[in-house]
Amino acid sequence: MTTVFFVEDSAEDRALYRRFLERDDRYTYDIYEFGSGNKALQACQEKIPDVILLDFQLPDLGGLEFLTQLQRQTSNSQVSVIMLTRQGDETIAVQAIKSGADDYLVKGKLTRENFCRTIHGAIKHKQLMQQLEQQEQQRLVGAIALDIRQSLKLQDILATSVKKVCQLFKADRVLVYQFTHKVHGSVVAESILPQWTPIFGLEIEATCFQENHGEKYRQGKIWAATNIYEAGLSDSHIQLLEQFQVKANLVVPILLENKGTQALEWGLFIVHQ
Repeated sequence: MTTVFFVEDSAEDRALYRRFLERDDRYTYDIYEFGSGNKALQACQEKIPDVILLDFQLPDLGGLEFLTQLQRQTSNSQVSVIMLTRQGDETIAVQAIKSGADDYLVKGKLTRENFCRTIHGAIKHKQLMQQLEQQEQQRLVGAIALDIRQSLKLQDILATSVKKVCQLFKADRVLVYQFTHKVHGSVVAESILPQWTPIFGLEIEATCFQENHGEKYRQGKIWAATNIYEAGLSDSHIQLLEQFQVKANLVVPILLENKGTQALEWGLFIVHQ
């Protein structure tokens, strides 16, 4: 199922695009319609479409500004954008492609054939970019494994791991938090983008982590939240994450093998966005 956003203020035009895709025998589509650019951008925060069909002239937001804001929210490889222009606006279409659009269609020259052909091209482009991204991820994972094998120093391993995972996830911050006591711990490795506040070496009360998911961590379970305000966290944990400018959070427990019945909890591998 291919997810497509129609970002078009004309209900008549949106109905036409829907008819074209409903008659397409190559792909099936999950279609969402938006009459304004800002509403579409809000929707992209919750669901990334495969293709966006974008009218250049929206009542609230120009097509180029939409592209700029979309690129701030998500990486270019995640969505293909097709710009809709009016006749005589080919120069604008070229600007749109330079700004990140994958293709354009002229409204006065639309047919079902050229419309679907352009959509198919956008889908194939997205699939190709995903394949390239997966290959890059595999390369980075291999590089992490090689660096770990070549080093016996724990700090070198941790520093390499956070750096490579930060690249892999395109994250704002990746860190390793080590428990030093039942109620204390510190950040022992960190990779971070330049605009964010570093927290390497910071001591943090372990109770912030344990009170919400302590038992799950001890069982080796991963915890993820796309929005910390909707994740059922305690007020103290939310306040801690707010200090670090965190909205999305991924936590992977680091456990040591134990001859007893339960593994020992060494620390946490954390990704922030």
